[in-house]
Amino acid sequence: MTIIAFTGLGRMGFPIAVNLLKAGFSVIGYDLDPAKMAALAKHGGKRARSPAEAAALSDFSLSIIMNDAILRNVAMGEIGVLKGARSGHVYCDLSTVSPSASGEVRVKAAEAGVEYLCAKVSGSIDRAESASLTLFASGPADAFARTHAVFQAMAGDVHYVGEGEAAAYLKLVHSMIVGTYSAMIGEALAFGQKGGLPLDMMIDILEGGPLGSRQLSLKAPVLKERRFSNPPSDIDTAAKDVDIILDTARQDRTPLPLMSAARQVMAFAQASGGGKREIYSVLESFEQLAGLKVPSDEH
Repeated sequence: MTIIAFTGLGRMGFPIAVNLLKAGFSVIGYDLDPAKMAALAKHGGKRARSPAEAAALSDFSLSIIMNDAILRNVAMGEIGVLKGARSGHVYCDLSTVSPSASGEVRVKAAEAGVEYLCAKVSGSIDRAESASLTLFASGPADAFARTHAVFQAMAGDVHYVGEGEAAAYLKLVHSMIVGTYSAMIGEALAFGQKGGLPLDMMIDILEGGPLGSRQLSLKAPVLKERRFSNPPSDIDTAAKDVDIILDTARQDRTPLPLMSAARQVMAFAQASGGGKREIYSVLESFEQLAGLKVPSDEH
């Protein structure tokens, strides 16, 4: 497979598409924003007028978009991937969406003679730029094998995790952990500050001790310097993912009391005007609830 259709040239999608070009693949891009397609063209990519046109000119389609509604339109709409894809085409969606929406696409793809892979990525924009994301995919094993080289061009760690929507569930597991962990850390740090402990000292001791983690080490500078503005991923996006998790849990009859509580903290942050701030800025919500003065950003 040398020709790839790519829909969704946003903060994650654009660097992934550029890495595919660097790896020698031909990329036909589509995005609602013409400027993003023009930027891809500067890197050697081509522009399409729709996901359907891109799919008709390619062997393999990738998409990374925001939510279920956009996925349904991109995949199954009048100008969607499945309208242009030929029999034998492979379509892979990388978006954080519900397992049920991914399943709908799988059914329609099968009807069109298209093999569908549910694949997700884990990692920051920096990892997308350096092609060091973690990628995991589910669906037909033969389709995964055929597209493995494509995945290796965008990710440093590639896994096949099974049939159906296994990858969609695994991505939501990642989002659950980030959502609850950020709330737990924020609540604990606000509690400590209320008792007179310096924020920097607490973070340093936690990070260096038995409670340290890769996630805390990643976010320690962000928390200590309160770098919450212009983040790679914000509370609004995290809340969208958590809403998908809670909707899926209701369908599966799975109780998620900790996730539900964390979502309410996100709602408080959103109501306070912090929706576009870094997910770990939920610290500020707990500081407000504790009656602490919330310092302004240093960066």
